[in-house]
Amino acid sequence: MLKGIKSLFSATIKGKKINVFLLFFVVSFIIWTLVKLADTYTDTIAMKVAYTNLSNDKILLGSQETTVEAQVKTTGFRMLRQKFFKKEIEVDLKKVAKAKTDNTFYVLANDAINKHIYQDIEILNVFPDTLFFTLGKNKTKRVPIIPKLGLKFDQGYNLYDSLHISPKFIEISGPEDVVDKLKEVYTESKQLKDINTDIDIELQLIKNDSLKRLVYSKSTIKATGKVDKFTEGKLNIPLHIQNLPKGYLIKLFPKEISVTYTANVSDFNKITQNDFAVYCDYNDIKNTNASFFIPKLVKFPKTVKTYRIDDKKINFLIKK
Repeated sequence: MLKGIKSLFSATIKGKKINVFLLFFVVSFIIWTLVKLADTYTDTIAMKVAYTNLSNDKILLGSQETTVEAQVKTTGFRMLRQKFFKKEIEVDLKKVAKAKTDNTFYVLANDAINKHIYQDIEILNVFPDTLFFTLGKNKTKRVPIIPKLGLKFDQGYNLYDSLHISPKFIEISGPEDVVDKLKEVYTESKQLKDINTDIDIELQLIKNDSLKRLVYSKSTIKATGKVDKFTEGKLNIPLHIQNLPKGYLIKLFPKEISVTYTANVSDFNKITQNDFAVYCDYNDIKNTNASFFIPKLVKFPKTVKTYRIDDKKINFLIKK
């Protein structure tokens, strides 16, 4: 038992010696670091460039410098503070000088950096020493959207009325020369197959390389459409004559024709013969040797999706 107590006492003494050594090591390291940071150093710092106060009717053209490197001389303390807390410089576009070239402006990088450098830091060199940039006229206009959407319906199905796009127009903003040339904006291409339910999809607006400088008020649109089941019907429609001169009598053979049409199931039973009108126009054969009319369907209900006239030629007998 006596041996155990001695070994415990010895381990405690050794532990205290180690703790004291670590304490002195840490204190010595801190003092050494502070001494070194008090020394003067020369180093290069990189700062991001932020262009501010761009008026609404102007736009930055081409590529601009995004970083500026400055070779500075100062103490280690100030160097650390500058690197960690001042990483961006602002270029006020309302306070820039005009170059000789049209629409080209510049600002001295040294002047821009000075406003964002802590005191007692000496600037030795700046690269680039001058920031050049071009300002163009910014223009906004409203253009239509053209959807590139292919639709293939399941057998017996079709759109109830039409495809709806929302919004139909967007505003585009950018360089005047690019905006003036653009007449419409297109969506991505997409194909829908075997459609038998209502359409409700989102389409991305596309930009080719020449349009990347433009800003769109929206990046996507919605395409919607009601889809219904359709069925085919056929009706016999009486023929009428148009523009027949006074004193003329005419007989048509046949007197009525068949019209085949498709309509959605919910509206099919509402469609009657009176919803259609088919005419033969006397002016079509006037001063000709034609022996037949080509009938024209001039009236049909909005609920009819497709139609066709089965009789393509109408014979006639005319008397004065």
